[in-house]
Amino acid sequence: MIRRLVHCRRRGQFRFRKTITMGHKFFNRVPVSLMVQKGCLIRLYGDLIEECYISKNVLVCVMQLKPTNESDTYRIKIRYKLSERSPKAWMVSPEIKKVDGKYPHHIYGWDNGHPQLCVYYPGFSEWTQQMDIATTFIPWILTWLNTYEYWVITGKWHYDEAPCRIELNT
Repeated sequence: MIRRLVHCRRRGQFRFRKTITMGHKFFNRVPVSLMVQKGCLIRLYGDLIEECYISKNVLVCVMQLKPTNESDTYRIKIRYKLSERSPKAWMVSPEIKKVDGKYPHHIYGWDNGHPQLCVYYPGFSEWTQQMDIATTFIPWILTWLNTYEYWVITGKWHYDEAPCRIELNT
């Protein structure tokens, strides 16, 4: 089954419509290999990457990202292991800020003092292993960073919320 965006003439708006196809279950859904992921990252973000390597079937990439020209520069660590099904990202520096004594609720937890960013909701199955980190996951991180900067200024998260969220007050 494939979901496609179609225009509804009666209501004058766009909707997703499910289309049943016979052959989709026979397509080979092979994940993008770690070597291909690494190559795409280096090709698109080579000047921003501090280190990018594969060790023990884990892709690790540390890079400098700046969501807008007026933004701070953030050091982000991305870790992707095919057996874990989705990449993960941490903000290494600068230190994450609090607003009204609270950290943003769009982080999963901490690893060595660095927050793991909640850039998408796994329950919506937005990430698949056939996607490219460089063209999908990095833009999600940039959106998170941009939204985080607005949150620091306004105290309100100006982006869609997942159905359930975790409050971290540490």
